[in-house]
Parts: sequence; structure tokens; C-alpha cells
Amino acid sequence: MKIKLTEQELASGQLSPEMLELAAEQVRVNGYIVFEKVLSDEKIKTIRDAFDPVFDEFIEKRGYNTGTNRAQMFLPFMEPFNDSEVIAHPIAMQVIGKVLGNGFHCSYFASDTPMPGSDYQAVHCDIMPLFPELTVPLPPFSLVLNIPLVDVNEENGPLEVWPGGTHLNPDNANHDTLDGSINPNLHIVRAAEGMLSEKVFMQAGSIVIRDIRMWHRGTPNRSDYRRTNLAMIFNRHWYNSSCHTPIPRETYDKLSKKEQEIYRNFRIGQPAAMPWE
Repeated sequence: MKIKLTEQELASGQLSPEMLELAAEQVRVNGYIVFEKVLSDEKIKTIRDAFDPVFDEFIEKRGYNTGTNRAQMFLPFMEPFNDSEVIAHPIAMQVIGKVLGNGFHCSYFASDTPMPGSDYQAVHCDIMPLFPELTVPLPPFSLVLNIPLVDVNEENGPLEVWPGGTHLNPDNANHDTLDGSINPNLHIVRAAEGMLSEKVFMQAGSIVIRDIRMWHRGTPNRSDYRRTNLAMIFNRHWYNSSCHTPIPRETYDKLSKKEQEIYRNFRIGQPAAMPWE
């Protein structure tokens, strides 16, 4: 589902109780929600202009790491990447808080970029099961937030998702299969071939929030330019996957109280690091 925010909602950074409930409901039941065009063109251009040379140097030094002409790259916690509207947009934080509860935190600050010539990924979810022996679905405990730096269309490698319940499989059926492994309880790649999917088209500066367990894959980028998503992962307060992103003390001290709470498990007090370091 896509939601177009009103000018009042964008200006106030607040959803009405009814809209907040609808957005959280979509994440819980359908697996994801898209807020169309939240960040301004000017802000996205500033971030993209800073991102591209960093990414080019990363590829030169480290190469592609998530498939043909496709790379995941951690972001340095510095301007313009740590803009408040990126790391803690109030509307996104409202929805995440509604789904995950108080005390949620971020554990991942990165990007995903399929370049021209990239291929399909295998259908996968992004996480291993919490309790592999369980044959019951669990509530959401980890959410992914994406912000595209360019308009996403059929040609430039949109994310393809299998919504409507794949994130609600019994825990033993959720399994990270990106490396080609097969879950003995459910063959995700084979099952997905006969299921309905949809590609997530959206404008640059939109915000996507999805359950980390929802099945998805990257698709080929047939355009002549990279299709970058900024990517963050937010968890319930008790779930703490390791985070290696350093934040200089002076940077952390300038964050709002809410942002400090959300990024409390980063490596505070260490110099910002470039992704190839």
C-alpha cells in the first residue's frame, strides 16, 4: 500500500491516529508500507551527490558483494547521510514505534545499490528464525526502512516483494536463503515461483517500511544509472543484532534525545569510518 502524505502531515511530522493505525496495520498484515515522496528533491540530490563518489571508491577498493553489479555498502555516520529526516523521520518513527513498541533501536546503517547490468537475486528473507523449532508465526520484531535516491521504475531494478503473509510464516519456515541455501521446512525460492508478487515503484525520497522477514529480491537494473536505496534496520528493545557503525562523540552529542535513544547501540565515541576502512 502507498500513502501520499498531506502537506499538513509533512509539515507537522505527525500522522492522525487513524492513519497511524492504518500504516501499522499494513506492516503487520501485508508486510510493508510506502510513504510517497517524503524527503525533498533538494535533500535527496545533496545525499546522492555525496553518496556517488563514496560508492565509486568503495567499488574500486572492495568490489561488488551481493551479486552481479550489486553492492551493499555501510554508510559513514556523517553529513549528509545522518540528516535527521533520514535517520529518524518523525512519521517513520511513529509507525516503527507503533509496530515495535517503546525502546526500539537501530542496528544497521547502510545502502543497497544495483548498478546497470545487475541480475536477479534469489528470493529470500533477510533474517534467520528466532526460534527455529516453532511452527507458529511471531509478531514483528525487526523492520527495514529504505529511502530511494532516484525514482524507482521497471527499468532500474525495483525491489520485488511477496506481501500478504510471507513474513507471517511459522518461524521454522523463515530462513535467509540469499546464499543459495534451502530451508528444509520450506523451499522459499521454489514456492515463490507460484505466488503473486509486486514490484515497488516509487519516487526518490519515498520511505518504505517492511518486515525484515518478508520475502523479496532485487531485480535487474537495465537503465544506465545506479539505483540506490539507503537502508536502516530497527529492532525491538530486546533484540540486538550487532552494529559496527561508529559515531564520534561530538556527533552523538548533537543528536536529539530521541535520536540518541535510537542509535544508542552504535559504537559511540569512535571516529566516523569510511565503508572500505
